Amino acid sequence: MDLHKKFILAIIIFLTLLFTGTFVYSFLEGWRYIDSAYFTIATVTTIGYGDIVPQTDMGKIFTMFFSFLGIGMVFYFFTLFGKYIYKKTFQNELKKHHDKLIKHIKLNAHKNYHLKKK
Repeated sequence: MDLHKKFILAIIIFLTLLFTGTFVYSFLEGWRYIDSAYFTIATVTTIGYGDIVPQTDMGKIFTMFFSFLGIGMVFYFFTLFGKYIYKKTFQNELKKHHDKLIKHIKLNAHKNYHLKKK
């Protein structure tokens, strides 16, 4: 799978993870959606302010599993994001410079070969 497709898939999984966390916390803890989304993002980004915490046993159990999955997914997402940005910007520039350098080497090698022959 090419990087573009992996990146799109990672975005879909990341958003699904955020929506799932938001809805599950809202259901289990009785929080408003904004509070659930806030806690979900604080958890998966490892910020963890501590101002909102699960109070129910099911909420705490869900958080234990959700944290491992969510934090791993966030790191994967940002890794792919970095690779994607690198490919889109720096790799094209490096290829241009590489091609220009190869052309220069070939041109000079050809000139030097003919000068040595004389």
